[in-house]
Amino acid sequence: MPKLIVMLRVKDGILFVREWLENLEKLADEIVVLDNGSTDGTYEALKAHPKVVDIIRTEGYNEGRDKNMLYAMARKRKPDWLLWIDVDEIFEPEITRAHLNRLMRSKFITKYKFRRFHFIDREHFAGSGLYYFYTSIHDRMMWKENPAGYFEDFILDSPNVKGIKGIELNTHYRLKHLGYINKELVDKKVDIYKAVIDSKKEGSLNNMYLDNEVKIKWNDKRNSKNVRLLNLRLDLKQFISLFPRGIKKLSKMLNAMLKKR
Repeated sequence: MPKLIVMLRVKDGILFVREWLENLEKLADEIVVLDNGSTDGTYEALKAHPKVVDIIRTEGYNEGRDKNMLYAMARKRKPDWLLWIDVDEIFEPEITRAHLNRLMRSKFITKYKFRRFHFIDREHFAGSGLYYFYTSIHDRMMWKENPAGYFEDFILDSPNVKGIKGIELNTHYRLKHLGYINKELVDKKVDIYKAVIDSKKEGSLNNMYLDNEVKIKWNDKRNSKNVRLLNLRLDLKQFISLFPRGIKKLSKMLNAMLKKR
């Protein structure tokens, strides 16, 4: 059976950490953690869990640094596959290790991606505006380990792992993103980001609040008719969004070519 290691970078996640461990302990062989200065008991709760095989602490906000440090920790454990996931994100309850094993047994796919559903409260996720669009995009990844893998060295918003070649496949396995259900936590996150973000981009942080979103009721039954239809609608929304993004990319390429002349 492939060895799956889950990587977690966290700070002050006590509101979610026990629920996260209950969810991920059923899926991961091992968990490696980088704690970025928690003071609320998160570090202690994680360190005490038997699936957490390595845990270190850092100071100062630097996503790229921390993710590459965490990746190096995970590699020492000789993984076959890795999964990056935040402490406020959990898989839908019907997903089991058997589901992930079926993915990891593929001889051709090296990257699988999952959708995050952005929750407004414990029962509803955002159903309009930007966050419904964000839900349509597959932005969490499980990948087959390769020495070429790395994370970009950005202080803020270092995205998915880079350098993993091969075929990428989007899935209908759902993640529940619970990070917006507590306004106090969102405020703390905004303060951290403001300390490191370009002042010209601070307006983008207003999008972290889900004040005017349509509420869609969550359904745990992943094979129900309603959930299947929802996934198809999100697939369509993602497909349609490819056209303006493709045109924008083509326009940049043409402008670059014209500048070289």
